[in-house]
Amino acid sequence: MAIRDGRSHWIPDPAEAPPLRDLTVAALLDESAGRWPDAEAIVYSAYDDLGIRERWTFQELRQRARAVARAFIADGFDAGERVGVWATNRPEWLLTQLGAAYAGVVLVPMNPLYRSFEVEDVLGRAGASGCFAEPEDRGSDLWAILERVSANLPQLRRRVAFGEPAGVGFGDWLSGGDGVAEAALQRRTARVRPQDTSQIQFTSGTTGFPKGAELRNAGIVNNARMFAQRAQFHEGGRHCNPMPYFHCGGCVMSTLGAIATGSAQLPTLTFDAARVARTVDMESATSLSAVPTMLIGVEEAITRSGGSLESLEVIVTGGSPVPVDVERRWMEQFGVRFTITYGLTEASPVITQSDPDDPVELQIATCGRPLPHVEVDIVDAAHEPVPVGEQGELRTRGTMVMKGYWGDAGATSRTIDPGGWLRSGDLARMDAEGYVSITGRAKEMIIRGGENISPAEIEDALRRLPGVIDASVVGVPDERYGEQVAAFVRIREGVDRNAEAMRRQLAGQVARYKIPRYLLFVSEFPVTPSGKVQKFKLREQFVAAMSQEARHVR
Repeated sequence: MAIRDGRSHWIPDPAEAPPLRDLTVAALLDESAGRWPDAEAIVYSAYDDLGIRERWTFQELRQRARAVARAFIADGFDAGERVGVWATNRPEWLLTQLGAAYAGVVLVPMNPLYRSFEVEDVLGRAGASGCFAEPEDRGSDLWAILERVSANLPQLRRRVAFGEPAGVGFGDWLSGGDGVAEAALQRRTARVRPQDTSQIQFTSGTTGFPKGAELRNAGIVNNARMFAQRAQFHEGGRHCNPMPYFHCGGCVMSTLGAIATGSAQLPTLTFDAARVARTVDMESATSLSAVPTMLIGVEEAITRSGGSLESLEVIVTGGSPVPVDVERRWMEQFGVRFTITYGLTEASPVITQSDPDDPVELQIATCGRPLPHVEVDIVDAAHEPVPVGEQGELRTRGTMVMKGYWGDAGATSRTIDPGGWLRSGDLARMDAEGYVSITGRAKEMIIRGGENISPAEIEDALRRLPGVIDASVVGVPDERYGEQVAAFVRIREGVDRNAEAMRRQLAGQVARYKIPRYLLFVSEFPVTPSGKVQKFKLREQFVAAMSQEARHVR
């Protein structure tokens, strides 16, 4: 591998280790269950109060996943059919993912914070035949929403409930597969190919409404293998995972990464800082995945309730800019090392990653070097690699890049060029050793606590509210979340300027984390001569106003 001619272009060495492998998700689990049959694979130990306590070996995980695959076959799901999973990190989520892999069924992960419009949109565009859902989450009746939108989704023929049955319960559905012979399952699994689609991950990408990234079996398996090796997951390791399963960070990096390396995965249902700290200490976790917001929350929980985290060796983070002072505090207080990831869902997902053995400044202040077998360049407006150290747009290509956006050839061609380069929309620099630093975003995506938020989606929802003339949404700095959503809204004369009331109206339109933290009423927007809103000026105005307010407080 080398950077040639002083240009920001990392060319991987095809002979580097670990080598690429042509594996399906099911084959990966088969292999790991054969190597470590009696080692712990999945442990839920912090949820006795909720009646969830599981401790499965790799062999037990395989057996349970294959039982789910039999149920898919018995229920008439063909290979290639899509099913949504709309739930927190319950054990059933994981079994549905792995069972679908054995049956060749394509998974469509869904954020539990989705509301009616988003649920209907994702299931409809994916053409999903089924949906597995948690009946209730954080006060929201997910099952009622699913039943309501099902009336507009004629292709959605099966709804299965996790937890307390609201319709067909998971246990009853699972028992339907008891009569499927082992030979029938073997034939089905044998027809699943490494290049077949394993998941359709709906992501806001770099702009616009969510698009479904088609991720191959081999793409996510190899990405998880490369990621886990650099993160120093190891046989007998124990990885605490509060990352949501509807993200690649949860269902690819943590789940498949742990399976590939013989590590136990210690999931949490949702992010709960106290339960994360308790899980780490109870189960002697050796690694932890957490976006910066989570790290701050765990620190606060330990200050309130105690905890040592003394077993931790490595922290996996990324998803949004990581404050260096937070990383240094964790290094000093808990004796950990860091691996910083940068990626895109469309890349399965990790593109670059720092090594816990890198020098401290490279370990925590960059996103590391490209993963093995991943090609990366930093280009100018003419798509030519810029000199080392100069800023440009980051691109990547290789076998881990998605097939494309499901049912959207136009969006695919705008994101992946004829040469196979996937545009990130992110601005970056690369040094002479290949270490990458993200310097900004070429487009307007907001990243709040690791969640990608499309301004266009929120603007559209605001414009649908009574009395709203126009809206412009930007990301503004936030110490805890990295960024918060700020909305600038023009309203008709005589309409009440009640920001809280407008937020309440948005509650049924977009997910909770997309509702603007700041909502400001303006009479006009700064625009270019061609009439385009100058969002950078709105952001500057907001930051200046907040600075002025802070001076007054002091």
